[in-house]
Amino acid sequence: MASLLDRMYAALSNRRLFFIKGWGNLPWLRAACREGFRIKPPRKIEIRWDLEYRTDGLWVRQGAFVSPYSGWGLPEESRIAYVEFILPQRADSAAPVCLHFAATGDEGFGRRRKALAVPLAREGIGSLLLENPYYGRRRPPGQYRKMLNCFSDLCVMGGAVLDEGVALLAWLREAGFSRLGVSGISMGGGMAAQAGLAFGEPLAIIPCIAPHSASAVFTEGILRRYCAWDVLEAELKGECPARDLMREILGLSDIRNYPPPVRPEAAFLVGARGDAYIPPESVLMLHRHWPGSDLQWLDTGHVGAFLFHRGAFLRAIRNAFSRL
Repeated sequence: MASLLDRMYAALSNRRLFFIKGWGNLPWLRAACREGFRIKPPRKIEIRWDLEYRTDGLWVRQGAFVSPYSGWGLPEESRIAYVEFILPQRADSAAPVCLHFAATGDEGFGRRRKALAVPLAREGIGSLLLENPYYGRRRPPGQYRKMLNCFSDLCVMGGAVLDEGVALLAWLREAGFSRLGVSGISMGGGMAAQAGLAFGEPLAIIPCIAPHSASAVFTEGILRRYCAWDVLEAELKGECPARDLMREILGLSDIRNYPPPVRPEAAFLVGARGDAYIPPESVLMLHRHWPGSDLQWLDTGHVGAFLFHRGAFLRAIRNAFSRL
C-alpha cells in the first residue's frame, strides 16, 4: 500500500505543476528518440578550487568547473557546475570516494553533507557532491523551486548530470583515487546508476529508493498527478497521448539500456515497499537486470525512508565498498 506520508508530502511540496510551459523543444526531443540510446566517453574537466578548510577531522574543498555537456538547451546559469569534496583529514589517494548525486529538489550540499558525507568520512570514505543543473546556484530565472518549466528541461538536466558525473569519475581516477563509487537517493540514485554504468569501470554502485527509469517516476509514480498534462496534451494536437510520448522519451534513461555492472557484487540497492514515488516493481526491474547485486527492502515509503532509514543507505554504501 502506498505510504500515506508520501501522499501528504507530495500534496504539500507540489503546489505547482511540473512542465507548465509544455514540452519545450519538441523537435529536439523527437530527434533524441530517433537517435536512440548511446554511451558517450568522458570529457576532461578542470576543477577550480575556491575554498579549502579543515574542520573537526575533515578536509573540505569547494570548487567549480565548466559543464562538459555540449547538447542543446543548458541554461547559461547552469553552465558552471559546483562541487564539494569531503575527505577524512589525513586521507590520501588510497581512500575510497563516493560520488553523490542530488535527489529531486535537493539544492546545495547541506542535506547530503550532513546525512551522508560527514558520517562516511568518519569511517574513512570520502565524498564528492555535485549540485544539479536547474537547482540552487544553477537554477535559471523564472523557475519555481524544483518545478521544471518544460519537459525538455528534465531531459537536459539528465543529460548534463550524466556527462558531469562521468567526467567527475574520470577526474577522480586521474587524481589517483582507485576505489570509487556512485550513490544517490531517488532521482539521484537513478543518475548514479547511469553514470556508474556509463563510466564502464569497476565501481561500488548504490542506488537508494531509485527507479529503473525516469519513466516510472513521471508516468507511474505519484508525481504523475503533478504534471501539467492538459498543456502537454494540447501541444500535441491529438498526434499521440502525452503520457505515451513521455514514456518513450524517458525510456532513454532506462538502466536496462546499459550492460550490467562490471562488479555486480559491489552493487547494493535499497528499496521501499510502500513507495508512492518509485513503484517497487521498478526497483525490482533494476535488481533483476543486475544479477549478483544485493537488494534490501525497507518497510516504509519514499519519504519515510529518507527521514528514518538513512542508516540503511550508509550501510549499503559501506557494504558496496567492502566488495571492491
